[in-house]
Amino acid sequence: MEKLIVACVQQRMRLPETVDEYREDLRRFLRAAANKRARLVIFPELAGMMTAPPLLRGTHATLFKRVDRARRRQASLWQKTTGHVAGAAVKFLKVDLRRLFAGLLELSASDLWQQYIEVYGGLAREFDLTLVAPSAYLPDPLDGVIRNVAAVFGPHGDLLGYQAKGLLHAEDTDLAQPGNEWRVIPTDVGRIGLMLGSDMLYPEVGRLLAYQGAEILIGQGAAMDRSLYEKLRAGMLARMQENQLFAAISFLVGPNEFGRRAERSPFVGKSAIFAPQELTPAFSGVLVEMSNVRSESVLAAVWDFPALKELWETSEIPVRSQNSPQQNAPLLAALYQQLNRLPKSEDLLALPEYSQAHTADLHSLDELPVLASVTARWPLLSAGDHHAAHHEDHGDVEILNEDGDSAFLRSARNHVGDKKEPVVEEETQEMDALLEPTPRDGGDEPR
Repeated sequence: MEKLIVACVQQRMRLPETVDEYREDLRRFLRAAANKRARLVIFPELAGMMTAPPLLRGTHATLFKRVDRARRRQASLWQKTTGHVAGAAVKFLKVDLRRLFAGLLELSASDLWQQYIEVYGGLAREFDLTLVAPSAYLPDPLDGVIRNVAAVFGPHGDLLGYQAKGLLHAEDTDLAQPGNEWRVIPTDVGRIGLMLGSDMLYPEVGRLLAYQGAEILIGQGAAMDRSLYEKLRAGMLARMQENQLFAAISFLVGPNEFGRRAERSPFVGKSAIFAPQELTPAFSGVLVEMSNVRSESVLAAVWDFPALKELWETSEIPVRSQNSPQQNAPLLAALYQQLNRLPKSEDLLALPEYSQAHTADLHSLDELPVLASVTARWPLLSAGDHHAAHHEDHGDVEILNEDGDSAFLRSARNHVGDKKEPVVEEETQEMDALLEPTPRDGGDEPR
């Protein structure tokens, strides 16, 4: 393979009333990807849950669907009014959509799996591309155990493989069991290693997939707060760079109707397409990334496989040649055996000699010595502002004489939290990095 155009979808959670409605909603993204001539399309974690609402029957499920319909931009005045009434009824009756979904899994898990296969396999065949379908809580085809599963479909609609999430988040544990292996999925566009949510945070998972010959690492995320999103993004960038592979991460955004907690924070994230730092502008590792954390989006970029293979041979840090499984397997096996023999931390804390050796007097922050000062780097206050700030009162802290370091700290305090998230619309954006990159500084030609 020479070059591959990949599309990464950032999708909002919705509650479609029928399968045809949901299928048509998915076609929006796939048409955008097809217009960019993408051969690989990636959807986010838990977006596959949207195959479930059409199977949910009864008054309670209908109330949730009307609430969701009222949120949409094209909703009529009547739909907004009935949605408001339905929302009040949901709160009054204390209806839990997650509980309704758990009942569906208990009674009709096989029907849900079959519908999942038909929807995403059919769309892969319709658009003639390789599709990494969104994950959902589904029965594992091997043993029927409910897991957080994402499947990969080929251009003919055939199921090429699937991956179950191995390291569960607290939101997963009441509905799913962890998977017990990570396997590379061979496809027409390359060997794919798929990581769901927390799996991206562990170096061992990415390295295991790389050892199996993965050429592409794909992450799917569903983050309910900005902190988790940032960790998943950082984890995926690290897995990509430490294994020198192409990578992409797709995030679910929008309302979190299936959440476990009573206060359900909306999903946030910025989907992105990555490449090793040596192959990206400004050595950032990012080819293209979504501009905000709440809108839907279709991202596209080119992965240059000959350039990647050349990097493997010429990199100043030959990751691919030095970290072969033949070299590292004995070392890693011995290391993990040693770790298994170590006492657990709670057992160590119970030992008298350990507790005495690690007991220290507590000091307040003011009692600690100052080892160094911070060099001011941020845009600090002007000279006039410095004079006005000499006796400014900040709550319980009074700045008496603001020298350079104090000014730096004051600017830092004022800087933190002063940025607000921009108000964004719900419409689908299209972002791509399909153009040839500009030459780097120093006149180097792009690979």
